[in-house]
Amino acid sequence: MIPCSKCGKASVTFIRYSGQHLCHKHFKVFFEKRVAKEVRNYGKIQKGDKLALAVSGGKDSVVMLRLLREMFHPKSGIELHAIIADEGIAGYREGGIEITKRVCTELDVPLEIVNFKDLFGYTMDEASKLDDETPQCTYCGVFRRSALNRTARDIGADKLAFGHNLNDTAGSILMNICRGDVERLARLGPHERKQPGLIPRIVPLRMIPEEETALYAILEGIEFLDAECPYAYRAHRLEFVELMAKLEDITPGTRHSILSSYEQLRDSLVAAFPAIKLNDCAKCGEPAVGETCKACQLVAKLDSLS
Repeated sequence: MIPCSKCGKASVTFIRYSGQHLCHKHFKVFFEKRVAKEVRNYGKIQKGDKLALAVSGGKDSVVMLRLLREMFHPKSGIELHAIIADEGIAGYREGGIEITKRVCTELDVPLEIVNFKDLFGYTMDEASKLDDETPQCTYCGVFRRSALNRTARDIGADKLAFGHNLNDTAGSILMNICRGDVERLARLGPHERKQPGLIPRIVPLRMIPEEETALYAILEGIEFLDAECPYAYRAHRLEFVELMAKLEDITPGTRHSILSSYEQLRDSLVAAFPAIKLNDCAKCGEPAVGETCKACQLVAKLDSLS
């Protein structure tokens, strides 16, 4: 038995980047304090606000949903509203929807299910069959962002919370640096400036490594969908997430260092790249850089192939 660094009881994990062995109790405290700090520092959530939560049924989003419900109980004056996007991926999304329904019923959180087929005319399975050259994650990412933003705005949300973890965040930073896309770095969440038509995003779990979220869910007996999207293998982002895992294995704390470095540059990046003036999409009315939004451009491409 390896004792907990805090109390001497049996530890359940070793945090390599901090050198701590932690028991269940102290790991729980360590985990939850960081989430609360992130919400406090970047959420700027005020009494009377409505917070939309992007939920998938996976470990990150379900843990986020449960923790935010604990922070903002029904009498807190903060209204929570979950949203799940049904991409139309047979044999995969159904499980996440069922889990999310059960969790939302248990926690008394309203749930909106937004369907790709209804919004864009195509499921992900249909899009994949029509266009086998464009990575499916391109369609899914653009459609999901549009669907979640539309729904959050329609229900009057003040913020939209995503369950992205430290692996996701550090991977995104590294990917944009490698691509030389500095402007995109300036637009990473959490968002502190508002743009018309876009709901500002917060990322409560962005300081939490993925493996710690998984451990937290297991120790707390939290049900979640333990399955990988069948199209994920084509995601370019995964290459950077895998690279981050190798770097973390060699030098524990690398992911935190990358995020810390970004945070030190964040204000300068935001100042260097002012918010882009957005137009109303000529087809759907959503915010767009050009005449039409990216989602409508992809729909037009699928229309031309069908």
